[in-house]
Amino acid sequence: MYTISFFLFTLLTSIQAFAQFLPPTTIRTPYGNVTTPGSYTPRVYSFDNAYSSKFTFFIVLKNDSTIVANSKIKFRSSDKPSEISWKENGRKYTVTPDQTKEIYRIDVKRNKIRGIPQDSCWLFLIDTAKVDKKIKLYSMTSDISSPTISHFKVDKMNDILPLQKSTLAPHAQENEKAKKLVSKNQLLKAIEELNR
Repeated sequence: MYTISFFLFTLLTSIQAFAQFLPPTTIRTPYGNVTTPGSYTPRVYSFDNAYSSKFTFFIVLKNDSTIVANSKIKFRSSDKPSEISWKENGRKYTVTPDQTKEIYRIDVKRNKIRGIPQDSCWLFLIDTAKVDKKIKLYSMTSDISSPTISHFKVDKMNDILPLQKSTLAPHAQENEKAKKLVSKNQLLKAIEELNR
C-alpha cells in the first residue's frame, strides 16, 4: 500500500512539469556520450526549491565589481528570492537579484547569456535570434536549451510580466483561439498563437 501511495504522489506532483517538457537524455557508450534531443516545449515555472544546471556565472554587483562563481541558481520560492551561492576559502557566499546589475554566462558558441534582475529572480531572454516575435519569453534559468518559463514581455511595452492567466488574458482579447487557450491555462500555446 505504501509503494502504491508513493507512486501516485510522485506521479501527480511531477505531471505538471513533464506535461510540457521532455529533457534531453545522455547515453554513455564505450565510444563516448551520445545526447538525444528532448522536446523543446519549455516548462512553466511552478515549483519551489529547484535549481538550474551548474555554470560559470559572472555576477555584476551594484558597485560594478564582478564575481566569478561556478554554481547553480536556486529558484525563488513562495517566501524567498532566487539566489546563487558558492564557497571560497572555506566561506559560503550568497547573492540575490536585488544585489546585482546583471548575471551572465558564456556558452560554448561564445554567446553571452544575460540575466537581468527582476522581482525576486534573474530573467534570461529566450529565443534571442527570433527578435520579430510580438511576445518574448523569459526563463528563470540560463539553461536556454531547457528553459523554465516564468515571465513574458509584449513588444513595445516596458514591463516584464509574470506568466499567469490574469496577466496574459488582456493581450489575447482580439484573438479568439489564444483567448480560449488562456482560459484553459495553456499559456505557452496561447503565446505561440499570438506570435503567428
